[in-house]
Amino acid sequence: MKFLHTADWHLGKIVNGVSMLVEQRYILEQIARIAEEEQVDGVVIAGDLYDRSVPPADAVTLLNDALMELNVTLGKPVFAISGNHDSAERVNFGSAWYEKSGLHIQGKLEAEMRSIEWDGAQVWLVPYHEPALVRACFDDKSVHSFEDAMQAITAKIRTVWDVSKAQILVGHAFVAGGIPSDSERQLAIGNVDRVSTNCFDGFDYVALGHLHHPHAIHHPSIFYAGSPLKYSFSESKDKKSVRIVTMDGKDLTEVRERFLKPLHDVRIVEGYLADLVTTIEPGNEDFLQINLLDEGALIDPMGQLRAFYPNVLHLERVRENLIDSDMERFEDVIKKDDLDLFAQFFEHVSGKEMTDRQVEIMRATLNEVKGGADL
Repeated sequence: MKFLHTADWHLGKIVNGVSMLVEQRYILEQIARIAEEEQVDGVVIAGDLYDRSVPPADAVTLLNDALMELNVTLGKPVFAISGNHDSAERVNFGSAWYEKSGLHIQGKLEAEMRSIEWDGAQVWLVPYHEPALVRACFDDKSVHSFEDAMQAITAKIRTVWDVSKAQILVGHAFVAGGIPSDSERQLAIGNVDRVSTNCFDGFDYVALGHLHHPHAIHHPSIFYAGSPLKYSFSESKDKKSVRIVTMDGKDLTEVRERFLKPLHDVRIVEGYLADLVTTIEPGNEDFLQINLLDEGALIDPMGQLRAFYPNVLHLERVRENLIDSDMERFEDVIKKDDLDLFAQFFEHVSGKEMTDRQVEIMRATLNEVKGGADL
């Protein structure tokens, strides 16, 4: 058995005010080509099909087109679940009759755990769930945390699974020790949203979504696919991919990556304004965060940059990190004269001490303002 594992499509995503739909259509077409080239037996999508519970119409159309290509045109069974960004009810719509063509979509958690029998394996679709939902669904008052909820679900699966068959779980969760990124929505305050790896004991392959880094966790049977596109600058150094998984019965024989090439990359560029607008490197149409090294005032830096880099999404000024001293007492602050206070402000803003020449200019300016009073 050979299948493609992907997740976190986030269709309809907007990054810094820019819609990602064109980029998403491009990358989903690429995923379909990989599925065809690899001759996979099926495709797993581990949640967050959409970026929000009420997706824009264009995002719904794009999901329809992508699933049509994979399931109908290529004839691949598809196993998909809802994630924390999705509306469980909307994703669940039509799932009962979609199954007739091998499109298995589980939007809502059900009290009765049912597997999908597929090529000698049992596939368990476990959509995103919060503890209160599991507590009510299973009528189990002992469920209070995300850990309790996942333990309850997998324990129930173990009561009905066929241990002679390969066990594949598709889920959407934050496994403890995983590496998050800025583009993921926090599931809960603090670390209470984590679940332990031993929740998944006994499963031969656990296909997860939620964390966008493809190597968010290192485990022999638990894998994140990562998002197919970079959705924040914290992911700028990631190499996005889909996983190609090969199993021989219950044995996981190979898990490898097929890397994806975006229409436009998401990168961080650093330099001086004058250099950036005179030496244009390839990839100037990528989505960029530009960190400027210039000191002092700049006239419309964003306008100048966008003439050469049309997809600048974020601009930052880089300066030396200041080491904050202990907060001064108010009594000590009011004892300082105007020049000392300005020098302290100058250093805080620029990260550097005033030069002797700057001190002279400021002293003369303050003298003039105060009518020549001795400072």
